[in-house]
Amino acid sequence: MISNKEVVQRLLEIFSHKGIEQVIVSPGSRNAPLVQTFKGMGNFEMYSVPDERTAGFLALGMAMRLRRPVVLTCTSGSALLNYGPAIAEAYYQNIPLIVLSADRPAYLIDQGHGQSIRQNEVFRNYIKASLDIEETSSREAWYFDSKINEVLAHTSGEDEGPVHINLHLEEPLYEFVKAKPARARTINYPIFEKSLQTGTMTRLRKVWTDSQKVMILVGQHPPRHRLNAWLKHMSTQKNIVILSEHTSNVKGDFFRVNHIDRCIFPLNQAEWERYQPDLLITFGKEIVSKKIKNVLLRSTGFDHWHVGKNVDHRDTFGALTEILRIPPDRFLEGIREFGTKKPDYQNIWKMRVENAENIHRHYIAGAQWSDLKAWHFLSRHVPTPLVFHLGNSATVRYSLLFDLPQEIDFYSNRGVSGIEGCTSTSLGFALQENEVPVWLVCGDLTFLYDLNAFWQTPIPKSYKIIVLNNRGGGIFRFIEGPLQSSVADPFLETPHQESVLTAIRNPEIECFSVNNYTELQEIFPKFAKTPRMAVLEINTPRMQNDQILKAYFEKLKTKHENPDLEKDSSAQ
Repeated sequence: MISNKEVVQRLLEIFSHKGIEQVIVSPGSRNAPLVQTFKGMGNFEMYSVPDERTAGFLALGMAMRLRRPVVLTCTSGSALLNYGPAIAEAYYQNIPLIVLSADRPAYLIDQGHGQSIRQNEVFRNYIKASLDIEETSSREAWYFDSKINEVLAHTSGEDEGPVHINLHLEEPLYEFVKAKPARARTINYPIFEKSLQTGTMTRLRKVWTDSQKVMILVGQHPPRHRLNAWLKHMSTQKNIVILSEHTSNVKGDFFRVNHIDRCIFPLNQAEWERYQPDLLITFGKEIVSKKIKNVLLRSTGFDHWHVGKNVDHRDTFGALTEILRIPPDRFLEGIREFGTKKPDYQNIWKMRVENAENIHRHYIAGAQWSDLKAWHFLSRHVPTPLVFHLGNSATVRYSLLFDLPQEIDFYSNRGVSGIEGCTSTSLGFALQENEVPVWLVCGDLTFLYDLNAFWQTPIPKSYKIIVLNNRGGGIFRFIEGPLQSSVADPFLETPHQESVLTAIRNPEIECFSVNNYTELQEIFPKFAKTPRMAVLEINTPRMQNDQILKAYFEKLKTKHENPDLEKDSSAQ
């Protein structure tokens, strides 16, 4: 049998052997044995973050950058529940996190003792594996090591994601300072190298041969040079069209539809028949564009292959026919000799892209000051190279209407798409060694919702935030449903008159504010060159933003339907 102290030591020894180095601690009493042992071992990089919700997203950002597990540890009780939003986001993005929760002895749960809840499997719907280590359970060293290794295997390999280890700890809790080598055992589980098998290739080739028009739609995906090289190769086939978004991180000098909403709006079903694929191939995670999801969901008569190392069984467009668990670049390499077809599917998309670009350029030239106009400026003046974290809601959707430099890598919490934790995630990303500056652009509510990101957290000098302050939930002013609701204001839109800068109490953060395009032109270079962390607040008109955006899409509609109409630069 192994003692209480040896349980902690063996656990952390296995972490160390697995190359797990980053630990975010939310201070408490029950997790004191873990904190003391982490510190005593001396080979972990530790951060103290009191707010567990902030800590969860900070760890998410770190793991997103490192692509290896980050440990979260907290005390018992409701503290653990605050990790929930970050755990859910990590689950849907396949980001590896290790939640190491301290718990009271199992026999004290539900017996009226403070800071005690049922912690075992509390995240059961949003984790890849869990383990409850009880005081009364068998503690043979070999068995303990085996179970820990088994759980940690889910943080790497084919289907990585968050895991939860719940550790029941008896008092005393403060005798763990001197950590001794535990000689714990590590197990290296195999990662299968996958390729398309002969039977699968035969089945895929038949569908490919029968398909005149092939669409490759890339969802959220981390930057991958090899994938981009194969997408460029596929783009040489005229019957293939590639659709992507900024969060797809598709880069390279080849044709692709990178502004889906510009081109899809306002296609009706009859017009869509020209553009609808016979075969849809999807890579990556979430697609931001609701327009492409809706038009494909209403379509019939096409095959859908979903490809990826971490694919699940989601049938987003109601047409799924193949799930291929293989890295996208290896898949494209496998089908490279399937051949091409005569129809020039790309050409009709090229014409639509060019038409949309003309409409966009002329409208923006005359547009009034607004979120749209601010994004126009940012798209032309952000420095490169850069890592850009995009906030959710209106922010990420506005960004997709604009060209942004290919030297930018994009990240966003699009697994669940909540506004909480966007600042903490980007800050966690920036805390790791980065040769490239990390910026976040978000809305005012997203920023205010996560102010604890700056509480007792190190502030990287190269980290900057742009806040588009439209005075509260601007997206609800151009979504049809909320506008028709009698309770839209203030229960949906959350209007306010505050500057976000008044909420910043950290003297290490330099603040800038602009109210119009001229001020933005003057202030932005100073903001971008500031040698420490800075926040730029861009104030836009709450009551006009939605009107300007609706007029933009109305112009797209008119010109797409009548492409020969005289082009003008009117914003009215």
